Amino acid sequence: MTKYIQIFIILLTLSAWGQKETEKKTPENVNEKSAESEQKTESEKVEKWTDSNGNVFTEKGNEISIIPAKYNKTGKTYKVFIYNETSNEIGIIENLKIKPNEFRVFNLKDIDTLKLDNGVKFMFGETYGLEIEDKQSQVSGLGGKFLDEYKVPDETEWAFVIVPIGQGD
Repeated sequence: MTKYIQIFIILLTLSAWGQKETEKKTPENVNEKSAESEQKTESEKVEKWTDSNGNVFTEKGNEISIIPAKYNKTGKTYKVFIYNETSNEIGIIENLKIKPNEFRVFNLKDIDTLKLDNGVKFMFGETYGLEIEDKQSQVSGLGGKFLDEYKVPDETEWAFVIVPIGQGD
């Protein structure tokens, strides 16, 4: 029995060995701790704004988070220009293909999804409106002078070029 008591005392000593001594609460310590917590709350103030589209911007310190507004699908039709700049045909459905150096303008409703046989998908998401799934980086957006270069019709809302794998935006 005394053997167990000795082992117990050794274990108790070892377990207490690495512990910190408890700090006494003095008026100085209490003031230091409250000043530290005030500094943390001042630097971590959270401010929120909402833009005209309903997106919520949250600023906490130097970090800004954006919570997108939910996109309301209405069934409205949008014109989407797609130009094929690859050396292969891009299939959409059986007899509908976009040949190399050719374009098509699609009338997409915001409840539709357009899947191309190269893995690219154009769809209207729950938050951002038109979204593109492009796992192999094959899509580049068009704007500015490139709208004229690719002869994008004026009434087109979005314009894209399908490029070789890895060369997209």
